[in-house]
Amino acid sequence: MKFAIPEISWHNRDPVLSVDFQPKAESSEPLRLATGGTDSHVLIWYLSTTESGSVNLEVAADLARHQKAVNVVRWSPDGQYLASGDDESIIFIWKQKTEEVAPAPEQIEEQYKETWVIHKTLRGHMEDVLDLTWSLDCKHLASGSVDNKLLMWDVGRGRYNSILTDHKGFVQGVSWDPRGQYIASASTDRIFRTFDINTKKVTSRSSKACLPFPKDHSLHQVKVRLYHDDTLQTFYRRLQFSPDGLLIAVPAGRVEPEQGKVDMKPINAVYIYTRYSLKVPACILPCGEPALVTRWCPRRFALRAGGPASAFPLQSRMLLAVGTKRSVLVYDTQQKTPIALISNIHYTR
Repeated sequence: MKFAIPEISWHNRDPVLSVDFQPKAESSEPLRLATGGTDSHVLIWYLSTTESGSVNLEVAADLARHQKAVNVVRWSPDGQYLASGDDESIIFIWKQKTEEVAPAPEQIEEQYKETWVIHKTLRGHMEDVLDLTWSLDCKHLASGSVDNKLLMWDVGRGRYNSILTDHKGFVQGVSWDPRGQYIASASTDRIFRTFDINTKKVTSRSSKACLPFPKDHSLHQVKVRLYHDDTLQTFYRRLQFSPDGLLIAVPAGRVEPEQGKVDMKPINAVYIYTRYSLKVPACILPCGEPALVTRWCPRRFALRAGGPASAFPLQSRMLLAVGTKRSVLVYDTQQKTPIALISNIHYTR
């Protein structure tokens, strides 16, 4: 594995809250990275690598219409649009303006390579927008907020068409099923939920379960609480479906036996569910500290010949990154232990 740490000031040294790579529509297009931060700016970067493995980053555009911190940025699956949500409850849908236009007076001093304009402004939440997720056809968007609501949006019309109100806490993570059947959410009320996209009704809730521990384990057939409560110091519990839609990785796990049943310390974890069993996790990935974010690599890889048996009956390998406050773990579905651990990567550690 190769890695590089670009020595740049991402957002004037203010915290970066979200990053997302653009799906490339054409091979001739530059690789774009979008970032959002507490400085209220959305930046679009060109990213390139050299033969030696070093990374070059160049600012291509500064999207400066937000008035408060930008909590999340997400490219549409076709790469044509960029959605960004902020602390002022606003969601902007951005689109690149390709024709030449005269620069505004305040932009004359500093020119950028690209111009991005607001395609739609989505208003409906009453509090901070914490997470966003696109439908595969790019026509719809779902958002989670501090107002305890999950909204489903018709992007073309620029308005929401459904409010999912089952949550009793902040909706800190949302993910759209690539197969178009579910929307999943993670909330501070300690429940992982799935909703039917068509009926808008809850199809599953997962908060307690007997986990698949071996017979000689003290937690075998013991019902445990699965998730951290609202005392966990984070605004994000970003879960995500795998690219094929078979699995979903849910962070902020906390294996906590009910009081008096087993004397042990709670275990931080990420849970992997299959789409066919969304109430009980199929796999547990222990973490040294609370996991806040999960992200699957959008590409799938061939199974390694002679490698270990996959934990799931999959036709390909998939990679999963798990982010905690201080480290990133990378997992491969063809083995049970992490393939990489990246730590000491933040200045404010």
